[in-house]
Amino acid sequence: MAGKLTLKEGIKDGSPIFVGYFTTALAFGLLTRTSGLRFVESILISLTNYSGSGQFLMMNLYNSGALLLEICISVLFINTRYLFMASSLVGRLEDPNSIPLKLVSGFGTTDEVFAVASFKGSKLNMQYMCGLVFISYIGWVLGTAVGYVAGTFLPEVIQKASVITVYAMFASLLGGETRKLTKTIFVFMLSAALNSLFIIGFSMSVGISFIISMIAATLFGARIYTDEEVGIA
Repeated sequence: MAGKLTLKEGIKDGSPIFVGYFTTALAFGLLTRTSGLRFVESILISLTNYSGSGQFLMMNLYNSGALLLEICISVLFINTRYLFMASSLVGRLEDPNSIPLKLVSGFGTTDEVFAVASFKGSKLNMQYMCGLVFISYIGWVLGTAVGYVAGTFLPEVIQKASVITVYAMFASLLGGETRKLTKTIFVFMLSAALNSLFIIGFSMSVGISFIISMIAATLFGARIYTDEEVGIA
């Protein structure tokens, strides 16, 4: 039987996540500065959202002129997966009835944290989850701050080029999925086609178009994927 997990072990397991989050957040911090946000606003976004895909999407919609409500709904929708991830971790907690432990796990659940926690052989306790979650969280927030400050002395051409990080991030996510399932490309094509149609053909706002396209693609994906392909069975 595996031994009791420790804070030190959580920090150790979260260190690679820290590195990955720090470097990605550098780009996000730079992007917020070039988008006209203040330093405090940039940090508050990372402190309260803590979601790479959600935050890059937020800035993309913000720069496209989307309304605040449209941005909120879009980010909420794309982050819904964390609800299911956090719920699945409850059964692996040392004390599933502990409110503080569930709060730490729920707040700190990201794709990478979920993956690391899911493969631990022991029950997840407060000490381990605090180490795993907060070292990762610090990497994201610190990277945002450093990225924003770096924008004060980086050449303007590099700062403006930071906007491509939005597309690069989503392209990398898509590439990983298409290697596993070719059906993913059809879901992507449907979403892209609908989004373009709504914006160009019907002059729909960017935010509303994105929301409708995303929901339609999600429903389409639910129809064509089997339980085995998405890991339910």
